[in-house]
Formats: sequence, C-alpha cells, structure tokens
Amino acid sequence: MKQFIFLFLTLIFFYSCEKKCEVMDTIIVDCECSFIDTNTFTVFITTVDEDNCQILEDCYCECYNDSDGDGICDENENN
Repeated sequence: MKQFIFLFLTLIFFYSCEKKCEVMDTIIVDCECSFIDTNTFTVFITTVDEDNCQILEDCYCECYNDSDGDGICDENENN
C-alpha cells in the first residue's frame, strides 16, 4: 500500500514540476522505530522540493502511549 501511495504522489508531483524538472530525485530515510524502541511506531512524511527537484520520503518515531504529550513514551519515563 505504501508503495502505491508513493508511486501515486511521485506521479502527481512529477507532472506538476514537468516544466522545470526533467527528473525528480527521491531520497528515502529509514527510521526503524520499533527496532530502536518497541514502544514506538514509524510515521512517514513525504516532502516535495520543487526548487531542487527532489522528493524526500522522511519519517519519525512516535510513542504508542504518551499520556502527557512530552514525546517520551510512558513506558520509558521514570516516576
């Protein structure tokens, strides 16, 4: 499913930049959140930089449980 969405977004942005960009370079970042901390999951972000003809497929880690919203997983907080 992610590959389909990525392909769809790439096509849309490629055709919108067609006059300026002949080729859109794609940079993919891998976060591996659950490998680093099992209490987190990966959130993907797609950013299109039309000035530099680049598509950035970025990501960040977010906690499953963060009741106080401080960015530290509840399971990892010390009382």
